[in-house]
Amino acid sequence: MTPPLPESARTLFATAIGEAEQTALLLDSGGKPLAGSYIDQSGRDISAEIGAALSGVGTEVTRSMRLLSIGGWTAVVVETDAATIALAPATQEAVVVLASSLTVPLGLVRRVLTRSVALAINWMRGRV
Repeated sequence: MTPPLPESARTLFATAIGEAEQTALLLDSGGKPLAGSYIDQSGRDISAEIGAALSGVGTEVTRSMRLLSIGGWTAVVVETDAATIALAPATQEAVVVLASSLTVPLGLVRRVLTRSVALAINWMRGRV
């Protein structure tokens, strides 16, 4: 069982998200949650489960971009039946994942993702 994150790490993305129906996580390359939280409908933090499911996603996107010869990746946004999921690299070893309600406009999703990446980078460098 993974120990809970410190409060400062768990709430890292609160200022970027504000009141929107969104949640953000910072995951290392192995899918371990470094910051943020993902609370399910029953109130349980499922960050570790989300991280495990997305383990290696940053590496796979980087690999795909290289194989397609279209440069480095900056973000991937996927709209599903349940949510909009946005991912962006914070470093070569970490990725920010943003899950948003389908009611959140796509432009806001992209803007919050950009803010969340900036927060993650500063936090990892010890500036937050």
